[in-house]
Amino acid sequence: MKFFSIVGTRPNFVKEFLVNRECRRRGIDEILVHTGQHYDYELSQAFFDAFQIPEPDYHLAVPNVNSTQFTAEVMLKLSELINREHPDFILGYGDVNSTLAAAVASTKNRVPFVHVEGGIRSADLFNPEEINRRVADVLADVIYCCTKTDFKNLENEAYATQRRLLTGDLMFDALKYTVEKHEIPIQRGDYSVLTIHRQENVLDGKKLSLIFDGLIRSGERILFPVHPRTMRQIQKNGIVKDISRSKIELVKPMGYLEFLRAMAGANRILTDSGGVRREAYLLKKPCVVLIELSWFPEISQAGWKVLAGPDPERISRLAKEFEPTGEYREIFGDGKAHMKIIDDLESRYGK
Repeated sequence: MKFFSIVGTRPNFVKEFLVNRECRRRGIDEILVHTGQHYDYELSQAFFDAFQIPEPDYHLAVPNVNSTQFTAEVMLKLSELINREHPDFILGYGDVNSTLAAAVASTKNRVPFVHVEGGIRSADLFNPEEINRRVADVLADVIYCCTKTDFKNLENEAYATQRRLLTGDLMFDALKYTVEKHEIPIQRGDYSVLTIHRQENVLDGKKLSLIFDGLIRSGERILFPVHPRTMRQIQKNGIVKDISRSKIELVKPMGYLEFLRAMAGANRILTDSGGVRREAYLLKKPCVVLIELSWFPEISQAGWKVLAGPDPERISRLAKEFEPTGEYREIFGDGKAHMKIIDDLESRYGK
């Protein structure tokens, strides 16, 4: 069995970690292809180093100028690789542009596409991630789901039973493994951790200003590892001056282990990220979501996250006061999703 794994962003690297390790343990020929979607060292190579993932077999180094151009160029380069290597299938993770490109390129070249983390849905069809995940699901030969809700979404959309499998979440696998290996203490500290990177927030100066107005008003100590694009926008919109007079601490992007330690010691998590809200729940942290998109509704139903939107007064109050309103329950599997996925891939495509 020989296949491509397509990675390009921080969440991809986290999900690839134990899949890559399991493939090496079993002697499976996994060809790792890095699209270049995250090109900064802190957002890319640091994760390969932390997880001891081998250097990519191919680094496409496609400039991430804009979403459309990036996706198109990745499709062209992947098509060349497919015709050179002839993989049995191509695997893509989540909802990033690299995954959309992989889904289209593989299908156009008559190679099965495998979508890990499918079935996630929101009502906003113009959201970039929503576009990516829906196209990836439609084109996928098989779809692996993180939660029962994701699996049910595919059933409601009439996806055939043999095309979908509930495995649990690779992010939970990686987090569980790392916390146990490094004996990371999980406790409520005297600071919150903030991440903001979604284009709906970052590219809208008014919305970004309202969010930071609320965070600053809260008076809370907030650790903020800044995504490069976000840093450019808070500088462009003059927000950085207000931040400098607040208790928000700007720091460089962190590697996975460093960031996990920061979250594990935090009081609350403030984020617009789909992945970070999951990690917050897995670390049993109250989570304030700074975007009105409720991926993984199970966390809200359990009472462990709340949506804020660009409302300064609401953000300020929740950043200071939000506490879970329900009991913690297992949502994301048993920490063995990577093994279930590889077992199923071998049964489908093994030779």
